[in-house]
Parts: sequence; structure tokens; C-alpha cells
Amino acid sequence: MDKKDIFSTLNEKRIFLTGATGFIGSYLLRRLIKENCEVHISVRKNSSLKRIKDVISNCACHTLDLTDFNSTKNLIKKLKPEIIFNLAAYGVDYRQQDIYQAINVNINASVNLLESYIENEGVRFIHTGTSLEYGDKNNPISENEIPQPENIYGITKFTSVQLLSFMAKQATKQGNLIILRPFGVFGEFEGRHKFFPQIIDKLGRRESVKLTEGEQIRDYIYIDDLIDAYIKSAVVPLTLGNNVEIINIGSGKGISIKKIALKIASQLGADKDLLKFGTLPYRTNETMYSVANIRKAKKILNWKPKTSLKEGLKNMIRKYQKKEA
Repeated sequence: MDKKDIFSTLNEKRIFLTGATGFIGSYLLRRLIKENCEVHISVRKNSSLKRIKDVISNCACHTLDLTDFNSTKNLIKKLKPEIIFNLAAYGVDYRQQDIYQAINVNINASVNLLESYIENEGVRFIHTGTSLEYGDKNNPISENEIPQPENIYGITKFTSVQLLSFMAKQATKQGNLIILRPFGVFGEFEGRHKFFPQIIDKLGRRESVKLTEGEQIRDYIYIDDLIDAYIKSAVVPLTLGNNVEIINIGSGKGISIKKIALKIASQLGADKDLLKFGTLPYRTNETMYSVANIRKAKKILNWKPKTSLKEGLKNMIRKYQKKEA
């Protein structure tokens, strides 16, 4: 890829961001505004703007159904964004199990967006995959591992990655595509149904918490470090002749769910006996080991995580305690 096609800075660049109302998207929106970008976001008709209400005046907000190809195409044609960050997704919340909705959002909307981007000669398209594309493995997972997704979210995300990669390669220069596969992500403003907020909330109230045995090994990265990876993905030149890259984003370190819960209890000064391990069964097709090999992220993006689990937890707990005060 010719380096003249890649930006050295995002200053004043026209950006289109999907999924801005979500946990990760809201953080990326704030960062793009801080980088002095011209940011356009898409929201569904009934989207909650709670996470971004304090910054929405600093971007252009467009009501758009990304599954509608003509509407998506017309908006992208009008805006002509130089960079697109695609974070729109269905199924991140394990309670979302509508397979048709997953196909529409994770596959159809992504295809519509990339097709529109290619037609309008964008410079970089950054798509969000997931570690759940890989399924259950026994060792740190590299991007060369054969994906074996075992749930609706992982299957539809993997399908979108396959389709987008094919489209980008067919489009040569205009298909300048980077796919980030985040592993576990945690931080302030995470959904209350997620593991970290649930434990912090209940232990903060000195309530008992029902848990599995907690033997699952996970790789968690703090939200600010993930956002750094997104920003670097927007400006890094790809290797000549290779216009599609898939890159894992994680800490590269595994830790059991049980140990995380105990760390939270320790930081809160809560009785560890409030953690009722073994009172819940594992989910069907539970992934027992998911840890990223992040050598590729370090090499291509010149990126590595900066925030330890301990420091990230302190930030989350400080936010919780401030809210409860």
C-alpha cells in the first residue's frame, strides 16, 4: 500500500463511526473528538444516547438503518468519509439471541457499509470482529488459528470478516481494510449486565454474588488501551500488496474468572465469602480458554497495552464509589 494513502494524523479527517452509543463506540467517539476529527455517527431511530449525551453536540448525528443498503449508500456518498470505524453489532450482550437480527446487523449492515465505502474511494475501513470467532482453544490464539465459533455472535461476526475480506481484496486499493478482534474489554460505563460491573455493584452493596466455579481463563484489556489500538489502526500503512489485516487486541495474559472476582473483592474490602462460586452452571458451549497472542498488534500497529488489570479495576471502582456517594 502506497504510504501517501495513509494519514500521519487524524486531525480534521472526516470520520464515519457506527456503534457510537455502545460501550466501546462511546469511548472511541470521545477520542476522535479529542483528535479534532470531523466525526459523523449513525444511530438507530430508537437508540439511547445516554452514553454520549455530553459529547453529541461535537459530532454530526445521522439517524440511519445500516441494513438498508440504499440509505447507507446515499449517506456515505454524501459524506465521503475518509475513514470508517464499524462498531455496530448485535449479540455482544449474551442475552441477544435473535439469529435474524444478528445476520442483519453483523453481516448485512457491514457488507452495505463496506460496499458504500469502496464506491466512494475511502482510505481506511476498520471493522470490529471478536475473539469469539475462534471458539475454545488451549493456547494463546494467533490470527492464523482456524476459527471455530460456537455461538450466534461469533458465527455471524466470522461470516462478516470472511465477506468483507473477500470484498476488500477484490477492490484492491479501495479495499484498505483492518479487522480488529478484541478479547475481553472492561472499563467504566460498561453495561451493567457485564461481569465486572455486576461484581463491583453487588460487592459494593455487600450482597452475595452467584457465580460458576470460575475456572474460565480470560484475557481482559482496559478500554483506553483498546481505543489506542483503534486510533493506530487508522493511520498505520499496510504492507505493500496486502490490503487486509486481521489483528488480535488483548493483554496477552490469561487470568481465571475466579481470580478476577477475588481481586475485585480485595480492592473493595468486601468479604470474599460473598462470592458464591459453583452456584451457577457453565453456559452451554462455554469457552473455557480465550487468551490473545498479540505479537501481530505489536509489530504492525506498534501497540501494546499500558494499563494493568489492577489499575483498570481501581478506575472502575473509583467511578462506582463516586456514583454511589
